[in-house]
Amino acid sequence: MMPIIINSTTAPIGAVIFLHGLGADGFNLKDIFARPQFNKIRFILPHAPHQPVTINQGFEMRAWYDLSDLSLKKDEDEDELGMERSSLIIQKLIEEQISLGIPSEKIIIGGFSQGAAMSFYIGLKYHKKLGGIAALSGYLPLKEKLTGPIKKELINMPIFMAHGLYDNVIDIQIADNSYKKLLKKFNCAIFEKYLIGHEICEKEIDDLSIFLNHSLN
Repeated sequence: MMPIIINSTTAPIGAVIFLHGLGADGFNLKDIFARPQFNKIRFILPHAPHQPVTINQGFEMRAWYDLSDLSLKKDEDEDELGMERSSLIIQKLIEEQISLGIPSEKIIIGGFSQGAAMSFYIGLKYHKKLGGIAALSGYLPLKEKLTGPIKKELINMPIFMAHGLYDNVIDIQIADNSYKKLLKKFNCAIFEKYLIGHEICEKEIDDLSIFLNHSLN
């Protein structure tokens, strides 16, 4: 399925590739990014491929990678191969935007939940510096591998993390540990917390729009 494209009302100040969560698709996010506060930005909302997911009894659904549990204690328990496969899909979308005249520094990768984890994987591994990472209700995957050797040009890359204090899918402590790991390497990481569960609230949308517009201007 082709990704959803939401074009800016004027010449775009940049592009945002935003990845949905487990079992969802790009349509789940369409209404959010069609709002006026995002109208200077081009949004690309891709759909993950269908695949069996261990944590959901092997049922097939849209997923960026397989997930066996949410304790996330060891890098080796995570589906790095699946992340790499999906990253190739997203890298093509990044290259398409570059070919359309948007430099990599004006492209932000973001996502919700599993999509947020993928945004870290891509944003920290991509061979060109991107404009930032926006991770909602997610976590930093493969913590030791992704935050080991960091390229100097990434140290000041803007990173926006947001999470619900009452998230019963990805515990706030997991997100907080991810943020603390990022703070050891990055100068421009911020973490906003909200009185919600595993969802997106209005204040979070406003904060995200401020982050995206500021980072791309």
